Amino acid sequence: MASNDDGDGRSNIGGGNNDVQYFDSDFSFEEHAAECTAEWEQTGAEIPTSDVASDDESDDDLLPQSQSKVWDAFHSNHSAGNFYKPRRYLTKSFPCILQYFQHDNTLDGGDDGDAEPLTKEEDKILLEIGCGSGSSCIPIIKQCSEMEERSVGNATKSNHVLLACDSSPVAVETTRRFIEKMMEKEYILKPCNFSFGTFVADPSLCEEESNFSFQREVKSAYEHIITTNAEEHSVPKGCDRDGDDSHPDEGGIVGIVLMVFVLSAVTPSRVNRFLEQVYQTTKHGGRVCFRDYGLYDMPMLRFPPSSRKSTAPNDPVFVRGEGTIARFFSVESTKELFESAGFTTVELRYCTVFNHNRKTGQKLKRVFVHGVFEKPAS
Repeated sequence: MASNDDGDGRSNIGGGNNDVQYFDSDFSFEEHAAECTAEWEQTGAEIPTSDVASDDESDDDLLPQSQSKVWDAFHSNHSAGNFYKPRRYLTKSFPCILQYFQHDNTLDGGDDGDAEPLTKEEDKILLEIGCGSGSSCIPIIKQCSEMEERSVGNATKSNHVLLACDSSPVAVETTRRFIEKMMEKEYILKPCNFSFGTFVADPSLCEEESNFSFQREVKSAYEHIITTNAEEHSVPKGCDRDGDDSHPDEGGIVGIVLMVFVLSAVTPSRVNRFLEQVYQTTKHGGRVCFRDYGLYDMPMLRFPPSSRKSTAPNDPVFVRGEGTIARFFSVESTKELFESAGFTTVELRYCTVFNHNRKTGQKLKRVFVHGVFEKPAS
């Protein structure tokens, strides 16, 4: 899982993390949308709306199990783990990530939220769903290491845990190898109170398709890392799962959930299930950092009508040539999806970014939806 057409939101990148210049408003979304609509009307092309529908559940190619195999094939073809560059913009785009790891007793409420009290020695857990090749994990690990170097003598007592999961076993293994390779290559020191682990899981699966809830999968992965503190970072699927899952523990354990270019790859009819599982896994006061494709993004404009296989309200859905799903969100549909699952909206906007093609000299217009959502404090 995770998109195979990443846009990084960077107009200029310097040599190190401190040199990253992050841009997310290079052009007007409203003007761009109007230009696209006018061009479609002039050419007589089909305007992607919600008037095309199909039953996802009756199309085996769109079901989660089939999509997992498609992503396995994709990641097998890019098993070196260097298909994506590390997403160094993430901590600039989502400052709450580093704030979460920096503070012992609070998660910063941001511009309009209240801080959520934390027990002093409570473990800080960040979960990335749809880890792909691990390009989101590297900058987080690196900056946690840099934070620890700057705070010598003031080390926190809590464990910092980064969990990364994907529905594709090949992606999980690629992420594990990629992280180890990059840490060795860039001499990134693993913080002494920092743990990293990967595991296979899919929040979109129904109860009859999985023996355990996603919440249980996450807790098992976390418990495995903490109790074993092993050198081997990959969590075997099915480990530490004794007993039935009919009465899962109340409440989630994850403080930050990272969902970057993953919801667009989920079977449209399973998105609500996906977000409900994420909600259960998130702790009260915890947050979801969300970034995904927006309406009128460049790839959406290039899809031929024949690749339009399904739809969701206000969100055109296509299938790429290799069989993966591509959905393009509106801020309205994103808000409705997350709030229907129980989250409250902290931030939500379109990010408009120019990507420069050095070979052709073209300036490409990318549109993403940026959001931060919070599970209300109990």
